[in-house]
Amino acid sequence: VWDLSCHPLGCRLIQLALERAKPREAAELASELRGHIREALMSPHANYVAQKIVTQLTWTGCSFVADELEGLASKFARHRFGCRIFCRLLEFYASQEGTLRLVDEVLQEAEDLCCHPFGHHVAQSVLEHGTDRHRDTVAKTICSNPLGFAQNQNA
Repeated sequence: VWDLSCHPLGCRLIQLALERAKPREAAELASELRGHIREALMSPHANYVAQKIVTQLTWTGCSFVADELEGLASKFARHRFGCRIFCRLLEFYASQEGTLRLVDEVLQEAEDLCCHPFGHHVAQSVLEHGTDRHRDTVAKTICSNPLGFAQNQNA
């Protein structure tokens, strides 16, 4: 599953399998990516499989995705492909403990996140789907320098 996930056509096959599989089968497929999530988020193909895991499985089946990002959340939130998984986690599981920990981690550098070419997508997802506490953090960051953010092409 991991090898197919890294291939342009193979990743589409795995995504389709995750969509059509019964919950138990989808969880078994997803478990094949355990230990590979960081690599997957650096891949132009496997990152889509990681996103599909989050959108198709229950939190129990996909929580390992968040677990594998702890400690490096800021790096992946600012990555061309990695930022996408944060958006999916926020869309589907914003109130789950694993997602909360990741968002806490990335919001320690909220100003940089808001102005980053890829990180700003995560900040937008926090504003749209995050908890009140997380939305407050982003809003206060923006309000602390409205002119600076207005003039920043990425904010």
